[in-house]
Amino acid sequence: MSAGLADQNLLMLVAFDGVYLIQLDVDEWGWKDVAPGFYVEIIPAFYRLDSNGKPTGDKIDGGAWGEDTYENITRVLNPWFHKP
Repeated sequence: MSAGLADQNLLMLVAFDGVYLIQLDVDEWGWKDVAPGFYVEIIPAFYRLDSNGKPTGDKIDGGAWGEDTYENITRVLNPWFHKP
């Protein structure tokens, strides 16, 4: 579990509510072409999957929020994770 969730930060818990995470180690799996449709340039990287577990092309990564603070991260991830 990431430090942001492990320390029970309320903003992070709300942003990640109902989200399923699969964590891959880029040192072990590599940065490029982890699997078809998954290309990692910046970590963390989050991908929206369809009902069959295939990437939809909708992706967001750590470059989307600037400085790594709970407020910056959750301001971007909460609406991205919970959009219809």
